[in-house]
Amino acid sequence: MQDRNEIAASKDTITILLPGLNGGGLELGQLPNFLNSNGFNTAIPEIKGYLYGSPVDHYETWLSQVHSAIDELRNQYRIINLAGISMGATLALAVATQRNDIASIALLSPVLRYDGWSVPRYRFLLDIAYKFGIRNWNYSEREPFGVKNADLRRRIRDKFKAQELSEVGAPLITARHLHEAKGLMSYTTKNLNEINSRLLLIQSVEDDTCSIWSAEKILANVKSDLRRTIWLGNSYHIITIDNEREIVLNETLRFFAREAGGNLGVDNYYSEMSPKALRTRTL
Repeated sequence: MQDRNEIAASKDTITILLPGLNGGGLELGQLPNFLNSNGFNTAIPEIKGYLYGSPVDHYETWLSQVHSAIDELRNQYRIINLAGISMGATLALAVATQRNDIASIALLSPVLRYDGWSVPRYRFLLDIAYKFGIRNWNYSEREPFGVKNADLRRRIRDKFKAQELSEVGAPLITARHLHEAKGLMSYTTKNLNEINSRLLLIQSVEDDTCSIWSAEKILANVKSDLRRTIWLGNSYHIITIDNEREIVLNETLRFFAREAGGNLGVDNYYSEMSPKALRTRTL
């Protein structure tokens, strides 16, 4: 008889994790190791022109690279899941609009437009400047950096002063990155009704980068039979590393575990698995 705390991970299942725009994977927090340690296979594809360290490319090229990674893994795994944070969640949605073999998707702070409370009011002027050919500029990340936790925010601030990659990505993002992200958001918004994969959406109501409009737009337009939503109240945008990261990681694990073992229904969703411990973070 299976123990109630045993995770029903399948060896023929893999979850592809997509970091944030111009990030290096640190913004995923403990999620990769957490899923691995609980029996789930994961992969983080190298997306040139999207991730930190390579010249920016068209968003269509980002999609093409994720498709290539999925096609390669399809030879080894029967079930493909996606999970993404921030623009990585948007990228996951966009990929799912173009194929019908994505079983489940975990959306962590998905972005369809930059309309959070910390986004500067002049943000729309940057799009106008780009349209008129003024493109040789970078956008500097500003406090609170998508993080409510004061200690972690202080650590990120120090890294950005040293122009280092941090847990929320790079200190600067190019005009071209933002332009391509806008194209990705527009494409995804227009094609949400093409998505049939099972969804988990975790969103903070205090998100500083995007309002709950994005989450509500997704939930209202996808065709998924299962749309599980969790609202957080003590985090900002990068929920995988913020105050409620333990909830985020455990709910993501629970979602993929339930899907691996079959949908047990709402009544049994919480009765079959206890929360798993996280490593203590050193600040």
